[in-house]
Amino acid sequence: MNIALVAQGYPSGKVRGGIGSQTYAKAHAFAASGHNVFVISRSSDMRWREFTQGRVNIFLIPGLEEMLPDMEEIVQWQSHSMVVAAELNKLLKTVNLDIIEFPDWGAEGYTYLLNKKNWNKIPVVIQLHGPMVMLAHKVNWPSMNSSFYKVGTHMESTCVQLADAIYSSSECSAEWVRSHYNLPGTNIPILHSGVDTTFFKPKYYLKSRTPNIVFAGRLVQNKGAEELVDAVINLSTEIKNLKLRLIGSGEENFINKLKAKVRNAGTSDIVEFAGFVAREELPNQLSKAHLFAAPSYYEGGPGFVYLEAMACGLPVIGCSGSGVEEIINEGINGYLVPPKDVVALTDVLRKMLSDVAGMERMGKNARAYVVREADSKYCVQKLEAFYYSVLKKSKELA
Repeated sequence: MNIALVAQGYPSGKVRGGIGSQTYAKAHAFAASGHNVFVISRSSDMRWREFTQGRVNIFLIPGLEEMLPDMEEIVQWQSHSMVVAAELNKLLKTVNLDIIEFPDWGAEGYTYLLNKKNWNKIPVVIQLHGPMVMLAHKVNWPSMNSSFYKVGTHMESTCVQLADAIYSSSECSAEWVRSHYNLPGTNIPILHSGVDTTFFKPKYYLKSRTPNIVFAGRLVQNKGAEELVDAVINLSTEIKNLKLRLIGSGEENFINKLKAKVRNAGTSDIVEFAGFVAREELPNQLSKAHLFAAPSYYEGGPGFVYLEAMACGLPVIGCSGSGVEEIINEGINGYLVPPKDVVALTDVLRKMLSDVAGMERMGKNARAYVVREADSKYCVQKLEAFYYSVLKKSKELA
C-alpha cells in the first residue's frame, strides 16, 4: 500500500506527545512491512523540507504564520488544514495513494475532506486520540463558550462524519465521538500502534537504590503534576530518601509555581525537574524508578506513556473515571485514584512504596500486560488488516 499519514506531532522526526508517538510507530512499522509511507507534518522553522528516515518519506510543511502573524489557535487549525490539503494534492500528482489517515486533534483533514471530489476515491481514515469535546467537558479546556470550542468541535465533527472509516485508541474516546458528533451506534474499532516492547523494556541494573517515583508528560495543570508534588511533599518526612523525577516540558508559569512550592516546602533535594527527555533515553529514565505516577484529571486513553512505563516493568498510578481505566487493573498492575485527590494519591503512594515486593510483582504484571495486549508487533498487524478492510469496502462501493 501507499499510505499517507498526516500529523503535526512529528516535526523533524522528534516524537512529541501521543499522536506523534503513534504516527512514528505506525510509519516505521508499515515501512518495515514493505509499504510505502508518506508523512506530512508541520515545519517548526517555516521552511518546506523533504527527507527520509529509512523507508519513510517525510514532508515538513510551513504554516501561514508569516502571512498571518499572531493567529488565534482556531485560525491555526483552519489555515493548517488548508496547507495540508494543498500538500496532499501535490503528492497525489506523483503518488497513487491507497489510503490517507488524519488524527482527530487539530482537524487537519477538514479542508481536504470538504474538498474531496466524487472522482477522488482514496479512502480517508481518522484515528481518535482525545476529541476536543471530551477535554472541554472534563478538564474545562477550551471554554465551551469560546469560539475555539464552537468552531473546533464543528471541524472535528465534520471530519469524522466525512471520513470513510474511524478507529480509536480507546473506547472512552470512541464513545465521546458517538455521543456528541451525531454518530450513534457507529462501529469504531479500538486499535492503536501499541508499544515497542523490545525498545521499552526493564533495565533492572539502572534501578535506583532509594524509593523513586517518575512522572512523564506535559507539565500543565490537568496532568496532575501539582497533586503529585503535593503528595510527595506529604510523604517526604515519612519515607527516607524519597525522590520524584518530573520528565517533560510545559507551561513556564506552571513549572515555576511547582518549583516555588517545592522550594518553600524545603524539598528541593527530593523533586527533580528533568525537562524534555529524548525518546531514545526514555526507557533508561523510566527504568531508574520503582513506580510511575501521572494522575491526570482525565485521559482519553489508553495513555501511551502509561503503556511505555508498564513495558519497562513499572506499576502505574492514574486517575479513575477516564480511558486509562482500560489498561490499569486495580492492585494487579497499578492503582487508580480520584482526580485532584491529594489525600487518596498520598495514601496509594505510601501503600506502594512500603511494599517493595508488591511493587515488583505489579511491575512484572504490568510488563506482561503490555506484551500480551499492546505489543506494537501485533497491534500494527491489526491496524494493517483494518486498512485492508477499508480498502476492500471502498472498492466494493466504487
